[in-house]
This record gives sequence, structure tokens and C-alpha cells, in this order.
Amino acid sequence: MIRVLPDTNIIISSVFWRGNPYEVVRRGILGEYQLVISAEILDEVVDKLRNKFKFPEENIQELIDILMTYCHIVDVTSKFDVVRDKKDNKIIQCAFDGKADYIVTGDPDLLDLKEFKGIKIIKAKEFLEKIKENI
Repeated sequence: MIRVLPDTNIIISSVFWRGNPYEVVRRGILGEYQLVISAEILDEVVDKLRNKFKFPEENIQELIDILMTYCHIVDVTSKFDVVRDKKDNKIIQCAFDGKADYIVTGDPDLLDLKEFKGIKIIKAKEFLEKIKENI
């Protein structure tokens, strides 16, 4: 089964809008592929929803419960320093340790890498097109 890491911006976009990021997360939850994520990424999602978007606590908890139920939670042990924005290295590390095939992101610093150790780094729309081609 394909393993996919949706980064923080994809998860947050999926909460507020029903576009491509929503489809990436929704289809992963439905089991079309395995979503992978780490506790550190979940913490970042919570922090942004709480502090930047003032999202209600009960809704944050509901989202985290859903993600913890339907995502493979990765125990991150690798240390890579390959992204210009150092805080984005956690995405690369989680994808590597979680044996992800794809990182789905809108982050330009991650997208600039295009690939890391066989992990393709692409936008949500591109990912959905690739999945459609394989059906």
C-alpha cells in the first residue's frame, strides 16, 4: 500500500476548505493509501489550529482523534538537515522513518527538494493525479 505523509499545511487546509488537500486526507482516511504522521507534526497542527486560527478545543481534539485512529504514527529517530527552513526537517525525518512514498505539501522549501531518498515531494493536486493514473 502507498504510504503518504500529508504535511501540516495540508492537514490544516483540509479542515477549512474542501479542495485537493481535503481529498488527500479524506481518501487516506478511507483507506485508499496509508497516511503517516508523527507526534511532532500533530503537535504543530494543534499549535497552529489553537493559536493562529483560534479553532475550538473540542474540534481540535476531534481532529487529533481521527488522525490518531487512521494514520500510522511514526516514531521518528532519524536526523536529517536538508531543508532550508530547519523546522521543516521534521517532515523529511517522519517520511523517511515512516517509509513514506510521498510527502504531500504546499511548502515551497519542501517542494524545491522534489525528492529525498526515493520519497517524492509533490503538491496535493499532483498527488491526486498520480493516484488517478494508477487506478
